[in-house]
Amino acid sequence: MPGMGDGLVQARGLRKSFGSSEAVRGLDVDVAPGEIFGFLGPNGAGKSSTMRMIACVSPRSGGFLQVLGMDPDIDGPRIRARIGVVPQLDNLDTELTVRRTWRSTGGTSGSPARTCGARRSS
Repeated sequence: MPGMGDGLVQARGLRKSFGSSEAVRGLDVDVAPGEIFGFLGPNGAGKSSTMRMIACVSPRSGGFLQVLGMDPDIDGPRIRARIGVVPQLDNLDTELTVRRTWRSTGGTSGSPARTCGARRSS
């Protein structure tokens, strides 16, 4: 397997299954520091499933995956605290104030509420 810290994202033989349906089948990908990447393909090609595994919100079914030199199975919260995710849709809750939205968003990345408050005022 690749060594620790060789890239931002490393996947070898990455797989994701939902029952008998295989959404991601043996993906190999490397993302180096400074690169920008995305996945293109038709509906059902496994793009969202792959990104959910990289973002540590869905466990892989098989293969090797390393993000920021860490194992998502062990270091999911640490990885999520360091990556940014851009949702496909504008999913802001119109019932929340800006302050509550900021705290909620910061909480999903593992930032403590007091840190989100300090960032808000700076």
